[in-house]
Amino acid sequence: MRLDEIETRRLLRALDDPDHIEFPADHDPVQAAARFQRLDTQLRDTFGGGGGMLAQDATFLGDLSIPSLATAGGHQINIVISNFGNLAIVSPYVPDALLDDAEIEALLHPLDASRVYGLLDDLGYAVIPQDPLDEYYDGAVAFLRKSAARWVSRYFDYL
Repeated sequence: MRLDEIETRRLLRALDDPDHIEFPADHDPVQAAARFQRLDTQLRDTFGGGGGMLAQDATFLGDLSIPSLATAGGHQINIVISNFGNLAIVSPYVPDALLDDAEIEALLHPLDASRVYGLLDDLGYAVIPQDPLDEYYDGAVAFLRKSAARWVSRYFDYL
């Protein structure tokens, strides 16, 4: 399911628990890793390449990439899965660029988008837009507020 900016901001705040920074209280690492591995396998089967890695000491579970030669649009596609709320972000890779939602949509070939979003949806992930994640964090975790972090750091970064 793809969320809009309003739904995303609401969800980011609802998941923001200062007592559980790396993962939520109800996090099941075995189940989360198994679903991540299913996504990895399905992406490889669909695109004929790519792969993922689980993260440690991070607010995200892991990231996956589909090589540019395997995509219809000719851009590597990166997918990051959060430890929180089954959140996922999808973006074409452009060296030295931080893409906003309009740029992501323009660069992500419709066939690639359909396949990636379909797999994420089938596995119960919520794809969220990038723009709300680029806003300054003003949530419940004091050290993130004090460091002028952005929301992306809360759910998709190393600690």
